[in-house]
Amino acid sequence: MRRQIAGAMNSPGRSTILVTGATGFLGRHVCAALLARGYRVRGLVRPESGAPEPGVEAIRTNGLHDRIAIREAVRGAMAVIHLAARVHVMRDRERDPLAAFRAVNVDGTRILLQESIAAGVDRFVFTSSVKAMGEANEMAWTEETPPRPVDPYGVSKLEAEAVVRQTAADAGLHAPILRFPLVYGPGMKGNMLRLFRAVDRGWPIPIVRVRNRRSLLFVGNAVDAVIACLETPAAGRETFLVSDGRDVSTIELVEAIGRVLGRRPRLVPIPYGALRAGGRLGDLIARVAPFPLTTAVVDRLASSLTVDPRRIERVVGFRPAVTFEDGLRRTAEWYLSGRTAERTK
Repeated sequence: MRRQIAGAMNSPGRSTILVTGATGFLGRHVCAALLARGYRVRGLVRPESGAPEPGVEAIRTNGLHDRIAIREAVRGAMAVIHLAARVHVMRDRERDPLAAFRAVNVDGTRILLQESIAAGVDRFVFTSSVKAMGEANEMAWTEETPPRPVDPYGVSKLEAEAVVRQTAADAGLHAPILRFPLVYGPGMKGNMLRLFRAVDRGWPIPIVRVRNRRSLLFVGNAVDAVIACLETPAAGRETFLVSDGRDVSTIELVEAIGRVLGRRPRLVPIPYGALRAGGRLGDLIARVAPFPLTTAVVDRLASSLTVDPRRIERVVGFRPAVTFEDGLRRTAEWYLSGRTAERTK
């Protein structure tokens, strides 16, 4: 028998929310925001990860296939925010990358859903990725755009979305899905942090003179979107694209980073053909050693990937509170404080 989706959440102080991936970049911000709103927060974390945010009850697990730990984690929880995933990696050493991604992102999500429903969880928020739709576009994607993922990570996230939709529909579970573009902000890692370091250290940055556009998402806006979908009944079992609401070219992004860091970026204009050739050479080198320039990196420098975030505003009433400029400024403050701390050690 299907349950009816519950009404708006109330009495946060009596509500326990489980957050998977609680010690990750986004997870720490989500946990801190939930605690500030008065929720009891339980974090599902792996043994090798650090301690979660103060105030978070940690449940250690060997992974999403650990049903005993999962069962303990969801007991008494009224909601689950599922952030944990096997994330996209530039140089995957797995013999079968798709199987490795599916094991965590698809099968692990299915197990978490099954145990959540059995425990009486009312709400389940799933964070996905724009990579479930593809790698590049010429026109901004909407929720109605047919997804065409091109790598194992994107394929696994799209398959996990299907598991969430079907399982939630069968159980009458409130289970919105959020597709995020690149998320940046204090505590970030990956490509955006490398770009900040390149600008800060004056490294040459190859730039192709193309009019590309990229959607980005400040971590504070991502957290607000998660909580809005958690608390708003209208989010139901909908899928939403989220961004800061302003798309920028690669050149505009690098120049904006330079402004907030007080540094002038060393932009090196390179013909697209030459950059592609360098990327192909980098692909060969990357097979045996880390190398910064590959065809995947070139594609991200030159291609567009934009989303239309208006549907979440219409359905949920969510609008990003932090502008792109302010998000970069806050990120720069965090970055510079860390650089200062390293120099004083």
